Amino acid sequence: MNKFIINDYFDEPQGKIAKRMLFKSDNVIAFVLNIAKGEILPGHTHLESTLLLQVMEGKAKVVTDGNETSLQVGELMQIDGQESMQVINIGEDVLRLYVTISPMGSEAFATDANV
Repeated sequence: MNKFIINDYFDEPQGKIAKRMLFKSDNVIAFVLNIAKGEILPGHTHLESTLLLQVMEGKAKVVTDGNETSLQVGELMQIDGQESMQVINIGEDVLRLYVTISPMGSEAFATDANV
């Protein structure tokens, strides 16, 4: 059993995005994406994985295979890994997303990052 305090992973991006890992196992990774005001997480895929995105703070526009969906605090979105996805911060502050990816896929997805 592990207990996490999500706010401990909220970070002010020094650039565009600050990714902070919460948890990693063979089956799943969980992290917080902190996306600066007006910034974009570029389009990409996650192969055979399933993603869950939940907005913790801010407002997002998620583009999956060309389809746009707005997300607000408390809303959750499931994305199949084969879908191309892009996240745009459309709010006035840092966008904070709680993300899980299962199965993990590439080891490159399982580290903190500053972009």
